[in-house]
Amino acid sequence: MQENVAAGEEIQKQDCQVKVTFFDVGKGDAVLIETSGHQMMIDAGYDDTSDVILDYLKEQSIDRLDYLVLTHFDKDHVGGADRILKEVETEYVLQPDYVSDSGQYKEYVEAMEDEGISPNVVTTTRKLSLDGVDFLIYPPQKKDYEEDDNDFSLVISMTCGEKRFLFAGDCEKERLKELMMQNEFDLSHDVLKVPHHGRKEKNSEEFLKAVLPKIAVITSSDEKPADGEICRMLEKLGTNVYFTKDGTITCLCDGVQVSIE
Repeated sequence: MQENVAAGEEIQKQDCQVKVTFFDVGKGDAVLIETSGHQMMIDAGYDDTSDVILDYLKEQSIDRLDYLVLTHFDKDHVGGADRILKEVETEYVLQPDYVSDSGQYKEYVEAMEDEGISPNVVTTTRKLSLDGVDFLIYPPQKKDYEEDDNDFSLVISMTCGEKRFLFAGDCEKERLKELMMQNEFDLSHDVLKVPHHGRKEKNSEEFLKAVLPKIAVITSSDEKPADGEICRMLEKLGTNVYFTKDGTITCLCDGVQVSIE
């Protein structure tokens, strides 16, 4: 009986399919997650890079997003959100619990109002599932941070079969400390979207050792590259490091294996 259960679990893991696209939008975040029948977008890059995302969606005949998750409201994460909301049907929008005075944030809010969408403000840990791919969204635990915008980042842990992905927004030292102290999910993950475009924090090494990723993706640009020390830390851990400055990165996972295209 135990052997049958184990075999059944293995089949379920192999049936799990997810495609993760890390777009080349300069030093900004825009990630599309595609399961067998649904789509989630994490962040939307800059205002002037929104065509990169929209062109891809059109090429793939994707005219609907189940979720748009905005980790925080810096211009390189929320900038393209207004155009996406206007041009792509979006079922749910998830965001952290704070406001910004930036022009890009105001454009996002106006687009939400124009489309009749009310955001889901994430203040407690949220769990959801799309086609057997599980997501845990971990919100900031404080009302004030030294780094206001960045440390308000929502953090998303995604599980497909036996493989796990961590999308760490722009977390800086206070938020990284929260992640290492929390007990709501295991911090070790196979794939890491490196926080804050590869910028080094005092506790970056401790955080990277806790995650121990086999694959790391750094969203950066030639003009604003990742800190060399972060790259060396990851290489020392045996992590394969990829950079969106070299072009859009596609990651495929079947629940058992992860491959990069």
